[in-house]
Amino acid sequence: MSNDRRPTNAFIGASWLALLIGAMAYLIGLWNAPMPLNEKGYYFTLLMYGLFSAVSLQKSVRDRLEGCG
Repeated sequence: MSNDRRPTNAFIGASWLALLIGAMAYLIGLWNAPMPLNEKGYYFTLLMYGLFSAVSLQKSVRDRLEGCG
């Protein structure tokens, strides 16, 4: 597959910015939430699992499109 379908740098930058803003807003809200620390830890762990799964899925799809496995 040729590399002509690569996203533009503006799209990549906007995607990273949206991810960072979303994660920071979630963490700020979690920090200010009036809940016990163990409950905050649970929601933080959910965020980490969600981010890991999104990155893993993206890499799997990209590898499949490039024919790497």
